[in-house]
Amino acid sequence: MKPISISAFKLLYFLVISAWCPTLLAAEPIRVLVWDEQQPRQKPMYPEFIGNHLADSLKKNKNLEVRTANLNQPEIGLGKTSLDQTDVLVYWAHVRHDDVPNVIADDIARRIQEGRLSMITLHSAHWAAPFRSAMEARAIQDTHKMLSLKDRDKVDIQWNTWRARVVPTRHQNPDITRHFEMNQEGRIKVLLERPTCIFPSCCTPIQPSQIRTLLPDHPIAKGIPKTFALPETEMYDEPYHVPTPDQVIFDETWQGGEYFRSGILWNIGKGKVFYFRPGHETYNVYHQPLPLKVIENACVYLGNTLHDSGTHVSIQGTLKKILVFSKTSWYRHPMIPLINDFYIELGKEKGFEVTTSENPDSFNSVGLKDYQVVVFNNTTDIGKSLNSDQKEAFIRWFRNGGGLVATHAAGVHHDTWDWYAELFGTNFNSDSEYINARIVTDPMAISHPINQRQRKVMWLEGDWLNFDKNIRDLPGVTVLSGLDENSYDPVRPLFERRGGKSMGQDHPMAWVREFQGGRFFYSAIGHDTRPLEVPYGEEHILRGILWAARELN
Repeated sequence: MKPISISAFKLLYFLVISAWCPTLLAAEPIRVLVWDEQQPRQKPMYPEFIGNHLADSLKKNKNLEVRTANLNQPEIGLGKTSLDQTDVLVYWAHVRHDDVPNVIADDIARRIQEGRLSMITLHSAHWAAPFRSAMEARAIQDTHKMLSLKDRDKVDIQWNTWRARVVPTRHQNPDITRHFEMNQEGRIKVLLERPTCIFPSCCTPIQPSQIRTLLPDHPIAKGIPKTFALPETEMYDEPYHVPTPDQVIFDETWQGGEYFRSGILWNIGKGKVFYFRPGHETYNVYHQPLPLKVIENACVYLGNTLHDSGTHVSIQGTLKKILVFSKTSWYRHPMIPLINDFYIELGKEKGFEVTTSENPDSFNSVGLKDYQVVVFNNTTDIGKSLNSDQKEAFIRWFRNGGGLVATHAAGVHHDTWDWYAELFGTNFNSDSEYINARIVTDPMAISHPINQRQRKVMWLEGDWLNFDKNIRDLPGVTVLSGLDENSYDPVRPLFERRGGKSMGQDHPMAWVREFQGGRFFYSAIGHDTRPLEVPYGEEHILRGILWAARELN
């Protein structure tokens, strides 16, 4: 045997250590482009212009590779070559919005949708062409999600207004309106209101404002106090006519009682847009450390999310086929068809086949043999949906190494099937309103494959269930994550009147169980598609499916 050389040994050692502890390797830098229209009014407060001022601050973070661009450069600094070298675009603009060609704005929005770019929009850039293109893309995205998967290819969307800068009245409804019509050919015409991206009141003389941190655990809020003041700024006042955001991280108030959502995050396709309101060019906002910290945090968060989207678990060629079963025998969640569509789209993207069914005849030894995983999608009172032969066929399939994934109301009223009740280990007691809650990874399951690459603390909206007993100490159970009941009201009034109870300090939200030869994964998310379509939710469910299929160990 030929002896290994010292240099080869060092290389082997480096590769092993790198695989064991990836943090020892230098992280891929986040490429930030700060764009600024460079108007002369900036000069007294920002002698080198706002864009350069922000870039100098961001360059202090060694994980950021920062460049600048402006309106006076070829292709206004936002041509293909420049954008190809950018992960996060920080965009400041105020008065020269019409000088930005729509073709560039639409290219930026398309890159965001494809997950090749994320954008931070500052102050008056709410009326900038790239931001408006991105908001229009989000309005279209929201429209498609209102339709079933089979109908989305039949949609023809038309804007019912031009892209204009018309300030709405204070009483004008900020919700985006949609009018659906079906023609004789079966196509669906949607007249869609274009987001105006504006608000009814602004721009009082210089005055202070108070900013409140609404999501203190969000990475963009890292190191930001619960409240802080800006000594000089201008005022914007709601309602802000934009698509409903996924998260409102900061809000802001003024002495006159005005209110504004000042730090807003949207998921647009595979990318993100963060809007941060403070930053008028004649005020010292960007000389204050906390607004600069927010922008730095946003660059890091958006950049890391963009990089992570290319390194999530790859399953091409491994998981082959799953069955999503959604028959109900008690309350039926109205979003079940759209949740089924979520699984179909997930399978198309990740390379496995998804069959959706409400026909219990699939539950026999022949019908189940081709599936690695069965998903129970909100199958309330599942024991009444299957007869005794179908239950026995499913139990045999599971004991032979099958994987079961159950979501949300698959944990509701299942005492009509003894075996499933034993597997699940608990039953429904009550639930909350649909509300934002703090999810915390269980400290004993941080290294579990379903939790890998996921944030340890996460805020997510949902209808959160309370169970009649805790499953933590059951044989084969590992609790993956729990709900912090201090972050939300766990029992809604309807169930309070019926004696419903919360679960207290230890409130499991997701868990796995090795049971009688099979694998079981339960997650409380899945009341509707909203928590499934954010990166955390999609990865959570995908990894649960893979674990149940024994593709993750």
